Amino acid sequence: MTKRLGWAIALAAFILGSALALRYAEGAGMIGADGARRAMQVLIGLMLAGYANIMPKQLGPTRGSLRADAAAQAALRVGGWSLTLAGVAYAALWAFAPLAIADTAGLFVVAAATLLTAGYAVWAFTSCRRDPGASTGR
Repeated sequence: MTKRLGWAIALAAFILGSALALRYAEGAGMIGADGARRAMQVLIGLMLAGYANIMPKQLGPTRGSLRADAAAQAALRVGGWSLTLAGVAYAALWAFAPLAIADTAGLFVVAAATLLTAGYAVWAFTSCRRDPGASTGR
């Protein structure tokens, strides 16, 4: 727990430091407002991809049935894949697409990945409830 918290605090400090550095560079005339905005959004997309990549490894000790644990692991894998790809796509959109497209398409990509993850989790756990024999391992 402490190790994850330390990494989260370090990442938050990095994001805040990056935002301050970009604001300073913008104020000093080194980059434009669009460049600062793009750079920050790219960092946010890469941060999403990084956290989502760790997601499947977050399953703790078994607490329920084998079927429920398998469903939880599958939901974490689907979420990890979809949100990692969404984070990379978000970063790429903000790096290369026109601002109007990056803004709309980036929102759509992340929302679609979130809905896919939530929908799969609901489906996986609902299937555990529908088949009581499968949830007990019999």
